[in-house]
Amino acid sequence: MTTRANSLVGVLVTVAIVVLLVIVFAVGPGSLTGKKAPARPDGKGETIVGRSMYRAKDEACRSNLGQVRQSILINTDPVENTFPGDIEDTKLGQDFYKCPIGGEPFSYDPKTGKVVCVHPGHEKY
Repeated sequence: MTTRANSLVGVLVTVAIVVLLVIVFAVGPGSLTGKKAPARPDGKGETIVGRSMYRAKDEACRSNLGQVRQSILINTDPVENTFPGDIEDTKLGQDFYKCPIGGEPFSYDPKTGKVVCVHPGHEKY
């Protein structure tokens, strides 16, 4: 009889721990303490998993911007110091010309050769 009681208690403790972990990972740590993590400027990624996914997409946006900027430098005319007339002149592909999170097209100024992401929170990329 002792082994049955011990195994039942062990199962109940294990279930309680799993439920607690699911609550923390699915809802976020604020569900237990009442404190919320700082919100993203775009308001996305409210859970731990969601924040991780959107951080990865932030890095993909930075990477895309870096590749577009490198391609602009490669396609700049060194004699006349003129930049490509359009961002698509870099010929990288349509997925490189927009933000992976919001899908907003990157803003490109052909006079200065600067390209930026207009998604909220990506202004400094």
